[in-house]
Amino acid sequence: MRQVLFDSDVLIDVLSQRQPFAMASTLALDAVEQSGIEGWIAAHAVTNIFYILRRQVGAERTRELLTHLLLRLRVASVTDAVIRQALSSAMTDFEDAVMDAAAIAASVDVIVTRNVSDYGNSVVPVMLPEAFLVTLSAQE
Repeated sequence: MRQVLFDSDVLIDVLSQRQPFAMASTLALDAVEQSGIEGWIAAHAVTNIFYILRRQVGAERTRELLTHLLLRLRVASVTDAVIRQALSSAMTDFEDAVMDAAAIAASVDVIVTRNVSDYGNSVVPVMLPEAFLVTLSAQE
């Protein structure tokens, strides 16, 4: 089974229908419904998404959106070890380093993000939603 961790930006695209990114991000997330794909979200991303979306759609609607999202995704733990690994990472963006370390701990195969350049030193391969979709169609 292929393990895919979705970065916050991709999930916010989907949940807020942020244009022009919503279509590709939604299709990438919808791939989780297909057999052989297991989707993940890092634990800290849940709180970040809540913080961002509640200002746009309110706390109650944000809880509904996250509850629905978490029916489709597993949560990658952000533990003491994950934080310590992120702190020693060569990645310059700490939040992305935490995402990478959480992906490693969860044995994720790929991180889907719109900020590929921020993951220059990532241990886990990263790709844009569009590139992820291409890899899926190549497997069919």
